[in-house]
Amino acid sequence: MNIGQAIITIRKEKNLSQEQLAFEAGISRHFMYRLENNLASPTIKTLEKLSTALNIRPSAILLEAEKIS
Repeated sequence: MNIGQAIITIRKEKNLSQEQLAFEAGISRHFMYRLENNLASPTIKTLEKLSTALNIRPSAILLEAEKIS
């Protein structure tokens, strides 16, 4: 499952920069970089923050990740 690529795909669909999404989600840009490059795995809480910032359900990130894999 490629959660990092799923986050990138959804973020770009929403026309957000990595920095904008990190700010909206309340996480550091460095951590966002690590998530998108699969150097770190998001917790459920982080998935909730990202999904809120993206205005989607947390499951949408996981479903996108399954499509990519």
